Amino acid sequence: MDNFLNRQDLISKYKDNALLLYSLELRLQLEDIQSVASDALTDGNDDKKCDLVYIDEEEGLAIIAQGYYSQKERQSAPASKASDLNTAITWLFNEDTDNLPLDIRAASKQLRQAIVNKKIHTIQIWYVHNLPESKNVSNEMNAVKLSLMSSLKSYTDSTKDINVIALEVGKETLNRWYKSSSVPILVNEDFEIRTPNGGYQTIGDNWTSYMTAIPLTFLYDSYKEHKDDLFSSNIRGYLGSLNKKNNINNGIKRTVESSPSNFLIYNNGLTILVNKISEISSENIKVTGMSIVNGAQTTGAIGSVLNSPREDALVSVRFIKCDDPKILRDIIEFNNKQNVVASSDFRSTDEIQDNLRRQFNEIRSVVYLGGRRGGSDDKIKRYSNLIPHDLVAQCLSAFHQDPNTAYNRKKEIWENNALYSSIFSEKTTARHMLFVYSLYQAIEKKKENLKLTKNNLSTTDKDIYEYLSIRGSTWVLLAAIASSMDNILNKPLRDFFDLKFTINMTFEEAVSLWEHPLETALPFVSSLLPAVQNGVKTKDVINSSIKDFKEKTASILKILWVTPGVKINFEMFSSRIETV
Repeated sequence: MDNFLNRQDLISKYKDNALLLYSLELRLQLEDIQSVASDALTDGNDDKKCDLVYIDEEEGLAIIAQGYYSQKERQSAPASKASDLNTAITWLFNEDTDNLPLDIRAASKQLRQAIVNKKIHTIQIWYVHNLPESKNVSNEMNAVKLSLMSSLKSYTDSTKDINVIALEVGKETLNRWYKSSSVPILVNEDFEIRTPNGGYQTIGDNWTSYMTAIPLTFLYDSYKEHKDDLFSSNIRGYLGSLNKKNNINNGIKRTVESSPSNFLIYNNGLTILVNKISEISSENIKVTGMSIVNGAQTTGAIGSVLNSPREDALVSVRFIKCDDPKILRDIIEFNNKQNVVASSDFRSTDEIQDNLRRQFNEIRSVVYLGGRRGGSDDKIKRYSNLIPHDLVAQCLSAFHQDPNTAYNRKKEIWENNALYSSIFSEKTTARHMLFVYSLYQAIEKKKENLKLTKNNLSTTDKDIYEYLSIRGSTWVLLAAIASSMDNILNKPLRDFFDLKFTINMTFEEAVSLWEHPLETALPFVSSLLPAVQNGVKTKDVINSSIKDFKEKTASILKILWVTPGVKINFEMFSSRIETV
């Protein structure tokens, strides 16, 4: 918890919700929690006991959370706050969405639609607090889990299609999550493991590896005792299994139960980091410490079968002892198949990203890592002025007229060559990325200001806030403003990639410069509503809405460009932009 108290960036801005966001950041290792907070937080005067709804359709994951922060020491958190999540479930899944408060309406619509479209396979319910965990809260969380499973029957043919997990995220869990973010091996006891077929050892510079096969019974017993601590190098942990044919973890369980003698040849095997390999014989290996860096799903599935596996059922394993922090980091990154930014890792060393990092080094007000991550001593190192690579890729996609990809296919941008090269090429410059990203931040700043005064908004501002509260709306608005840049600047544009602010401008100045163009354009966001009603998915509707927005703003912009006094503001904005 000490590390949380050092996170003044979260505490000062989000106050009671800071611990909730910190826990989400730790568990999912999110690079930019503040951009996630803009969509995920639902806390407000009428939040229906739901503080956060995080949805990632690409990962098939949703998290519904309630937070509580105690200013003084107590033996446990109030169980009634956990029970409040039953209210959240009722409103999110059972109430008519037209009756929902604005702050959770968008979350409810997206979550329901994602479930119906079979985009979600795991829903986690969290009760996050800063006190010791307790049996009373655990019991309440189990009741909430049953309530959610009952509500899901209205949206899916079988509740077995969705794995529901209820978690009390108190002091103990938060400390484990933090420790696992910086220390690869949490389980540090001695193990003697049977290796009935022997194995072979390979020794490299600062590392030793031993390849062998071990009994499933060892993994079964170890998982029963240590649970997710076994996966401290694998941030996802065990995701559970669904009773459906194509669910991988359920398939592993079926193999354990029906074909245990063939498990060795059906499974890809595990990679296990250890602190020490003390003894190797023809039938045993003795190690100290253990973290399964690749194989969390295999281990969790084995540990979740009803009965202990047969003694002769084996799985292939590679034990690794490594003393080099850099190599250790690479082992974790290259083996961890569940890493949230693995797709961008493959681009982090290409020539385009190298060139962009060099260009960003000349812009002192921001940091861009281009897919690279920090050292092994602190896997979630924070930069206050970081431009997150995933987020800026979304910004570029939306600005260059593909808000669908920005909202629905974030990770695919890094995986798909065509999508990647459409926004990252020789034409892409650091100053253009700063230009686009500053527009995104200006939109988010406007949304935040409207939220702070949402009870006293004018009719126009209320309409703007309602639009910006719809998930995905920012990306469509960003695309719409980009399409109108020729009218905003009052001159034809050859290529959007040429757009950039003049040299020697700080990022804060860039964000501020967007305020006037935004104030002019935002009253016309009603034109964009058709594009965001179905999750920013229908290309023709998106394009038609953006065209309508551009036509309506063009009329007012022509008038403003010839209006004395107002014209000065547009000329000042235009003078700070380079187009070639």
